[in-house]
Formats: sequence, C-alpha cells, structure tokens
Amino acid sequence: MRRLDPRTLRSQSGMTLVEMMVTSAVLLLVTGVTIQVMITVQAGVERQIDRSRSNDQARLAVEQLDREIRSGNLLYDPQNTAYLPAGTPAGMGLLVYTQSNFTTRNPGNRCVQWRVNGTELQRRDWSVPDPFGTVSGWRVVAEDVVNLAQGVPAFARDTVGVDPNNPTNPYRAIIVTVLVQVQPASGNVVRIQQTVQGRNTQFAYPVNVCTQYGIPEA
Repeated sequence: MRRLDPRTLRSQSGMTLVEMMVTSAVLLLVTGVTIQVMITVQAGVERQIDRSRSNDQARLAVEQLDREIRSGNLLYDPQNTAYLPAGTPAGMGLLVYTQSNFTTRNPGNRCVQWRVNGTELQRRDWSVPDPFGTVSGWRVVAEDVVNLAQGVPAFARDTVGVDPNNPTNPYRAIIVTVLVQVQPASGNVVRIQQTVQGRNTQFAYPVNVCTQYGIPEA
C-alpha cells in the first residue's frame, strides 16, 4: 500500500476555526466601513439635491416677482394689512398695480397680489374696475417657503426710495426676501433677497386703483 506524503496532506487541509473567525471578522469590518461610507455619500448627495431644489424654488419665485414689480405702476405698502388678503400678516403679502406682459393681457394693466400662505408663495390677479368678476384663483408659485416659520417678512418697502414730495405714494422699491427649505431634515434654508425698483412706477395713479372696490375674498 502506497503511503501519502505528509506534506501533501498539509497542503490539502482546510482552514482552522480560528482562521475562519478572523477572516469573518475582517470581512464584517470591511463591509461595515463600506456601508457607512456609502450612507455618508448618499446623505451628502441628498443634501445637495435638496439645496438645489430649494435654490430653484426661491429663484423662480423671485424672478416672477421681479418682473411684476419692475413693471409696476403702483406699489402698495406690504406692512399695511388693508392691502393684503384677509388673515395675511403684515409683510407676508404684496399688492402691485402692474403692466407686466402688457401686450398679452386684456386689459394690460392688472392688480397682482402675492401672499405667503402656510408654506406656499401664491399669486393671483384681477382687472379693474371690476375685480370681483375677473379675479383669478390663487396659483402656487413656490412651495416649501418658510418665511412664516422663520418670522422673516417676505416683502418690505425700501425706505431709501422715499419721495418726500409725494406722501401718498412715498416709495418705488420693494425688498423681496424668500426663504425656502425643501427638506428640513437634510437641507439648509436657502435665502434669496433682492431689492426691486418699479422702473415704470408713476405718481399719477390714484392709490385706490386696486382697492376702490375692496380686496377680493381670499
């Protein structure tokens, strides 16, 4: 009978229990580290996506506000709640008599109203002198707006533009501040602030052009 070489037997032997335990521990450690890195990277990507979405929301809202205000013929004081929808806090709404998109609207001049309602920035408009028959519904311009939660007014008059010779319409610029936070758990608050001057603003319009029949029901 042929005898087996001991060296051959050793080369065909398996792993010991200790070696298997050490190998398993190393694999678990490497797997755990890899998973943790992947979670961290994924969280960073999600934060970046949320911030990008917040930026987009805020910028789109400010761009539309910029267009309406710059073409405004009359800018109402956003601190005066008489010019705001019922229940809207001072500084959280804006009323503008504007000729934005004059060539595509009939009539071209319209009253445009903005408000922060909960976490939404909303807009509506109407023509004069019959606002109750032509007032549009509220349209959402931006979501995840946190001005109310942060206690930061969305609209304020720019006192630098005060006209001492015309106390009935003493300013021609509005400071717009929009705060957006798409995901509170992972994204920071995005703040977009801009001072917009009504380049077409004139002082010949009566101050009640948009309010002579009252503010339409919200």
